Amino acid sequence: MEPMITLCQFTTAPVWGVNPSPFCMKVENYLRLAGLPFQTQVTLPFKAPKGKLPFIIDEDGRRIPDSGHIVAHLEATRGGRLDGALTVEQRALGHLIRRTCEESLCFIGMYSRWFDEPGWSILKPAFFGHLPRPARWFVPTLVRRTLRRDVLGQGTLRHGRDEIYALGCADLDALANSLGDRPFYLTDRPTSVDACVHAFVANILKPPIDTPLKAHAERLTPLVAFIARMDGLLG
Repeated sequence: MEPMITLCQFTTAPVWGVNPSPFCMKVENYLRLAGLPFQTQVTLPFKAPKGKLPFIIDEDGRRIPDSGHIVAHLEATRGGRLDGALTVEQRALGHLIRRTCEESLCFIGMYSRWFDEPGWSILKPAFFGHLPRPARWFVPTLVRRTLRRDVLGQGTLRHGRDEIYALGCADLDALANSLGDRPFYLTDRPTSVDACVHAFVANILKPPIDTPLKAHAERLTPLVAFIARMDGLLG
Protein backbone atom coordinates (compact mmCIF):
# COMPACT_ATOMS: atom_id res chain seq x y z
CA MET A 1 0.00 0.00 0.00
CA GLU A 2 1.25 3.45 -0.88
CA PRO A 3 2.19 5.84 1.96
CA MET A 4 -0.56 8.15 3.14
CA ILE A 5 -0.65 11.77 2.02
CA THR A 6 -2.10 14.31 4.46
CA LEU A 7 -4.22 17.03 2.90
CA CYS A 8 -4.41 20.07 5.17
CA GLN A 9 -7.48 22.20 4.56
CA PHE A 10 -10.26 24.24 6.14
CA THR A 11 -12.64 21.37 6.91
CA THR A 12 -12.92 17.59 6.69
CA ALA A 13 -16.71 17.65 6.32
CA PRO A 14 -18.59 18.82 3.23
CA VAL A 15 -20.76 21.92 3.43
CA TRP A 16 -23.79 21.85 1.11
CA GLY A 17 -22.45 18.58 -0.33
CA VAL A 18 -19.10 20.04 -1.45
CA ASN A 19 -15.79 21.08 -0.02
CA PRO A 20 -16.53 24.82 0.23
CA SER A 21 -12.99 25.74 -0.87
CA PRO A 22 -12.67 25.04 -4.61
CA PHE A 23 -8.88 24.92 -4.33
CA CYS A 24 -9.01 22.31 -1.56
CA MET A 25 -11.70 20.40 -3.45
CA LYS A 26 -9.53 20.43 -6.57
CA VAL A 27 -6.76 18.61 -4.69
CA GLU A 28 -9.24 16.18 -3.12
CA ASN A 29 -10.59 15.44 -6.60
CA TYR A 30 -7.11 14.90 -7.97
CA LEU A 31 -6.15 12.50 -5.19
CA ARG A 32 -9.30 10.45 -5.66
CA LEU A 33 -9.01 10.31 -9.45
CA ALA A 34 -5.33 9.37 -9.20
CA GLY A 35 -6.10 6.64 -6.66
CA LEU A 36 -3.66 8.05 -4.11
CA PRO A 37 -4.44 7.25 -0.45
CA PHE A 38 -4.84 10.35 1.66
CA GLN A 39 -6.22 11.64 4.90
CA THR A 40 -7.50 15.13 5.65
CA GLN A 41 -6.51 17.38 8.49
CA VAL A 42 -8.20 20.62 9.55
CA THR A 43 -5.80 23.52 9.92
CA LEU A 44 -5.67 27.30 9.57
CA PRO A 45 -4.05 29.32 6.78
CA PHE A 46 -1.40 30.90 9.02
CA LYS A 47 0.02 27.40 9.61
CA ALA A 48 0.53 26.83 5.88
CA PRO A 49 3.95 27.36 4.26
CA LYS A 50 2.62 30.24 2.14
CA GLY A 51 -0.20 31.35 4.41
CA LYS A 52 -2.92 29.80 2.25
CA LEU A 53 -4.73 26.48 2.08
CA PRO A 54 -4.51 23.78 0.94
CA PHE A 55 -1.11 22.21 1.46
CA ILE A 56 -0.09 18.57 1.71
CA ILE A 57 2.34 16.74 3.94
CA ASP A 58 3.96 14.09 1.77
CA GLU A 59 5.26 10.73 2.94
CA ASP A 60 8.74 12.16 3.58
CA GLY A 61 7.36 15.01 5.69
CA ARG A 62 7.69 17.67 3.01
CA ARG A 63 5.00 20.34 3.12
CA ILE A 64 3.86 21.28 -0.39
CA PRO A 65 1.65 24.39 -0.63
CA ASP A 66 -0.57 25.74 -3.44
CA SER A 67 -3.03 23.51 -5.28
CA GLY A 68 -1.22 23.88 -8.60
CA HIS A 69 2.15 23.04 -7.07
CA ILE A 70 0.60 20.11 -5.23
CA VAL A 71 -0.74 18.60 -8.45
CA ALA A 72 2.57 19.20 -10.25
CA HIS A 73 4.47 17.59 -7.35
CA LEU A 74 2.23 14.53 -7.29
CA GLU A 75 2.36 14.14 -11.06
CA ALA A 76 6.16 14.29 -10.91
CA THR A 77 6.55 11.90 -7.98
CA ARG A 78 3.71 9.47 -8.71
CA GLY A 79 4.34 8.71 -12.38
CA GLY A 80 2.08 11.25 -14.09
CA ARG A 81 -1.09 9.40 -13.18
CA LEU A 82 -3.57 11.83 -14.74
CA ASP A 83 -1.56 14.14 -17.00
CA GLY A 84 1.44 12.08 -18.02
CA ALA A 85 0.21 11.32 -21.55
CA LEU A 86 -0.97 14.83 -22.43
CA THR A 87 0.46 16.51 -25.51
CA VAL A 88 1.96 19.99 -25.51
CA GLU A 89 -1.22 21.35 -27.07
CA GLN A 90 -3.43 19.63 -24.49
CA ARG A 91 -1.32 21.00 -21.66
CA ALA A 92 -1.61 24.49 -23.11
CA LEU A 93 -5.39 24.24 -23.34
CA GLY A 94 -5.54 22.82 -19.84
CA HIS A 95 -3.52 25.76 -18.55
CA LEU A 96 -6.00 28.22 -20.07
CA ILE A 97 -8.99 26.37 -18.63
CA ARG A 98 -7.43 26.24 -15.17
CA ARG A 99 -6.62 29.93 -15.22
CA THR A 100 -10.18 30.75 -16.21
CA CYS A 101 -11.37 28.91 -13.12
CA GLU A 102 -8.71 30.04 -10.68
CA GLU A 103 -8.03 33.62 -11.72
CA SER A 104 -11.45 34.78 -12.90
CA LEU A 105 -14.40 32.55 -12.00
CA CYS A 106 -13.00 32.11 -8.49
CA PHE A 107 -13.47 35.79 -7.68
CA ILE A 108 -16.99 35.88 -9.08
CA GLY A 109 -17.82 32.94 -6.83
CA MET A 110 -16.30 34.75 -3.86
CA TYR A 111 -18.39 37.81 -4.62
CA SER A 112 -21.58 35.74 -4.82
CA ARG A 113 -20.97 34.25 -1.37
CA TRP A 114 -19.24 36.94 0.63
CA PHE A 115 -20.40 40.28 -0.76
CA ASP A 116 -23.73 39.79 -2.55
CA GLU A 117 -26.18 39.98 0.34
CA PRO A 118 -28.37 36.95 -0.60
CA GLY A 119 -25.27 34.77 -0.60
CA TRP A 120 -23.80 36.27 2.56
CA SER A 121 -27.03 35.69 4.46
CA ILE A 122 -26.70 31.95 3.74
CA LEU A 123 -22.93 31.62 4.04
CA LYS A 124 -22.55 33.43 7.37
CA PRO A 125 -24.55 30.97 9.52
CA ALA A 126 -23.25 27.96 7.57
CA PHE A 127 -19.59 28.89 8.04
CA PHE A 128 -19.64 30.67 11.39
CA GLY A 129 -22.81 29.59 13.19
CA HIS A 130 -20.94 26.90 15.14
CA LEU A 131 -18.52 29.39 16.73
CA PRO A 132 -19.02 30.31 20.38
CA ARG A 133 -20.00 33.81 21.30
CA PRO A 134 -18.44 36.38 20.98
CA ALA A 135 -16.31 34.88 18.16
CA ARG A 136 -19.52 34.29 16.20
CA TRP A 137 -19.98 38.05 16.07
CA PHE A 138 -16.54 39.39 15.19
CA VAL A 139 -14.81 36.58 13.24
CA PRO A 140 -17.13 36.84 10.18
CA THR A 141 -16.49 40.58 10.00
CA LEU A 142 -12.73 40.11 10.18
CA VAL A 143 -12.68 37.40 7.50
CA ARG A 144 -15.00 39.37 5.25
CA ARG A 145 -12.85 42.50 5.61
CA THR A 146 -9.72 40.59 4.57
CA LEU A 147 -11.46 39.04 1.58
CA ARG A 148 -12.88 42.42 0.54
CA ARG A 149 -9.36 43.80 0.36
CA ASP A 150 -8.26 40.85 -1.80
CA VAL A 151 -11.22 40.94 -4.20
CA LEU A 152 -11.05 44.72 -4.50
CA GLY A 153 -7.34 44.54 -5.25
CA GLN A 154 -7.95 41.86 -7.88
CA GLY A 155 -10.53 44.12 -9.48
CA THR A 156 -13.84 42.27 -9.29
CA LEU A 157 -15.32 44.50 -6.57
CA ARG A 158 -14.66 47.58 -8.67
CA HIS A 159 -17.57 46.55 -10.91
CA GLY A 160 -21.30 46.70 -10.30
CA ARG A 161 -23.34 43.61 -9.48
CA ASP A 162 -24.68 43.07 -13.01
CA GLU A 163 -21.21 43.55 -14.49
CA ILE A 164 -19.68 41.05 -12.08
CA TYR A 165 -22.23 38.36 -12.87
CA ALA A 166 -21.87 39.03 -16.61
CA LEU A 167 -18.15 38.30 -16.29
CA GLY A 168 -18.88 35.06 -14.44
CA CYS A 169 -21.49 33.95 -16.96
CA ALA A 170 -18.96 34.55 -19.77
CA ASP A 171 -16.50 32.28 -17.95
CA LEU A 172 -19.15 29.58 -17.62
CA ASP A 173 -20.02 29.89 -21.32
CA ALA A 174 -16.34 29.45 -22.20
CA LEU A 175 -16.10 26.35 -20.01
CA ALA A 176 -19.25 24.83 -21.49
CA ASN A 177 -18.23 25.58 -25.08
CA SER A 178 -14.71 24.25 -24.50
CA LEU A 179 -16.19 20.95 -23.32
CA GLY A 180 -18.91 20.61 -25.95
CA ASP A 181 -20.25 17.08 -26.17
CA ARG A 182 -17.04 15.41 -24.99
CA PRO A 183 -17.05 13.56 -21.64
CA PHE A 184 -13.91 15.32 -20.36
CA TYR A 185 -11.91 18.38 -21.29
CA LEU A 186 -8.65 17.10 -22.79
CA THR A 187 -8.91 13.34 -23.41
CA ASP A 188 -11.41 10.50 -23.10
CA ARG A 189 -10.53 10.13 -19.40
CA PRO A 190 -10.34 12.70 -16.61
CA THR A 191 -7.18 14.71 -16.00
CA SER A 192 -6.23 17.30 -13.40
CA VAL A 193 -8.09 19.87 -15.49
CA ASP A 194 -11.35 18.01 -14.94
CA ALA A 195 -10.59 17.84 -11.22
CA CYS A 196 -10.21 21.62 -11.24
CA VAL A 197 -13.29 22.50 -13.29
CA HIS A 198 -15.47 20.16 -11.26
CA ALA A 199 -14.37 21.83 -8.01
CA PHE A 200 -15.20 25.34 -9.17
CA VAL A 201 -18.44 24.60 -11.03
CA ALA A 202 -19.81 22.28 -8.33
CA ASN A 203 -19.22 25.09 -5.85
CA ILE A 204 -21.58 27.21 -7.94
CA LEU A 205 -24.26 24.59 -8.66
CA LYS A 206 -24.56 22.74 -5.35
CA PRO A 207 -24.72 25.35 -2.55
CA PRO A 208 -28.25 26.67 -1.83
CA ILE A 209 -27.27 30.17 -2.93
CA ASP A 210 -29.48 31.44 -5.73
CA THR A 211 -27.59 33.92 -7.89
CA PRO A 212 -27.51 34.84 -11.58
CA LEU A 213 -24.29 32.80 -11.76
CA LYS A 214 -25.97 29.63 -10.53
CA ALA A 215 -29.04 30.19 -12.71
CA HIS A 216 -26.82 30.54 -15.77
CA ALA A 217 -24.78 27.43 -14.91
CA GLU A 218 -27.97 25.40 -14.56
CA ARG A 219 -28.89 26.27 -18.16
CA LEU A 220 -25.58 25.01 -19.56
CA THR A 221 -26.28 21.36 -20.34
CA PRO A 222 -22.63 20.35 -20.98
CA LEU A 223 -21.56 21.66 -17.57
CA VAL A 224 -24.47 20.10 -15.69
CA ALA A 225 -23.80 16.75 -17.36
CA PHE A 226 -20.09 17.07 -16.65
CA ILE A 227 -20.68 17.63 -12.94
CA ALA A 228 -22.95 14.57 -12.77
CA ARG A 229 -20.37 12.50 -14.63
CA MET A 230 -17.56 13.56 -12.33
CA ASP A 231 -19.72 13.03 -9.25
CA GLY A 232 -20.19 9.44 -10.35
CA LEU A 233 -16.43 8.92 -10.71
CA LEU A 234 -15.53 10.60 -7.44
CA GLY A 235 -18.11 8.70 -5.41
